Amino acid sequence: MMDKDEKIEKKRKEDGVEQSENMLRTDNETDKNKKNKHHTKKVRTIALSIFLAVIVWFTVIYVNDPDITTTVSDLDVRFIGEMAMREKGLVITNKKKIPSLSVVVTGKRSDLMNFMDDIYVQVNVDDVNSTGEYTLSGTISTPTTRITVERENYGDIPIEVERLVSKDINVTVKQTGTLKNKVVHSVIDDPKVTITGAASELDNVAGGVATVDISNLEEDGVESVNYLLVNESGGFIEDNETLESTRSSVNISNKIYNAKTLTVVPALTAELEAEYLIKNNKTVVTPQSITVGTEEGNNTEYLVARIDSLPKNGEGEYEVEVPGGVYIPEDVRRVKVRADIVKKSIVQLDLSVQTENVPQGLTASADSVTVMVWGEEGKVNQDTVQAYVDVSGLGKGTYSLPVKLKGENVGLQDNYTVNVNVE
Repeated sequence: MMDKDEKIEKKRKEDGVEQSENMLRTDNETDKNKKNKHHTKKVRTIALSIFLAVIVWFTVIYVNDPDITTTVSDLDVRFIGEMAMREKGLVITNKKKIPSLSVVVTGKRSDLMNFMDDIYVQVNVDDVNSTGEYTLSGTISTPTTRITVERENYGDIPIEVERLVSKDINVTVKQTGTLKNKVVHSVIDDPKVTITGAASELDNVAGGVATVDISNLEEDGVESVNYLLVNESGGFIEDNETLESTRSSVNISNKIYNAKTLTVVPALTAELEAEYLIKNNKTVVTPQSITVGTEEGNNTEYLVARIDSLPKNGEGEYEVEVPGGVYIPEDVRRVKVRADIVKKSIVQLDLSVQTENVPQGLTASADSVTVMVWGEEGKVNQDTVQAYVDVSGLGKGTYSLPVKLKGENVGLQDNYTVNVNVE
């Protein structure tokens, strides 16, 4: 055990260590505070320097605003009386061929800084009354009398004048984006637009294109869409000096349909069908099916490509008929058909009638029948055609049932029935 003196000595040492730690902590906090004060002082000094620099700059520019002389290049050329020319049926063309113009001016530094873009060449065209090439003089226009012209660096200004003409164009719609499991029919309510401009520019305009994004459509509706002019090759016309239109946008109606893929079946027109028939087993449609839009509840099962003329070399391109409640996009409306079309003949045949699907435990017999059968010329006879009736689901009794045919590329000219006895 420690005696009293040892305890006193230990307590003295512990108090000394704690005092040293407190002094060290105090010194660290003092250093940190000094650094923060130094950083704050530095930031204030920088801010004050910037503020004083701005004050000095404003003093030089606006208090000591000296006169300076400078050259203004690439001056705009503005024509006085240009609208009056259009009323005369004339328009200025090829403005881009006017050479670069410049002028030497003197004025207050502040004026030149503020009004540099308002210095331009003014050309009066009031006396131009016919087409042709002209060389006109211009004058420098300055926004304030405090700016004076020292020297003009241009001569007479050449211009070309053409007849102002108009024509009507059609604006077509182009879709971007997709809508899952849907087909959107976008149609322009009034696609005709009148365009006016110089004949040389107007000849290059073939139509207009309005682009509509369908990816976010949620319901049917109408939207206003700006259109761009296009040339014969479909490229957008970007260089345009004189063209103006009666309106810059068109209204597009969007109708949303359910997407459905349907098979395309070729068929002859009634006129061709009277003399010819298609051998289906040797006919190919490309594409065999297309994706169309259908209204809710529509049950169309296939589409018909109507062949209205005999194809050359057995192949032709035909338009798919549009049934009610179905929308077929323009880009899939035509298909190619390679068809084997042969002469058709109608032959009267006396045929025995077979019975099919007779219920178990029963027997059935049918009368013979005389029918008019159509088919490929020279190939319709008793050996190539078979008549039958379907007696499935019938009990004992006598029935009048429709006659059906089996055979390649054959069919009945009319509807026929035959008496059938089921025992």
